[in-house]
Amino acid sequence: LAVLRRLALNIARAHPDTKISLRGKLKRAAWDDSFLVDMLLNMR
Repeated sequence: LAVLRRLALNIARAHPDTKISLRGKLKRAAWDDSFLVDMLLNMR
């Protein structure tokens, strides 16, 4: 489970939007499917 958590944090950190905190990105991705898809598509 720690590997999955680390993967989720790395994906959230790679997202280019700097106005939202890391915690905010994770919460928004949990609630908004389009933001989750956007985060996954913006991985480096």
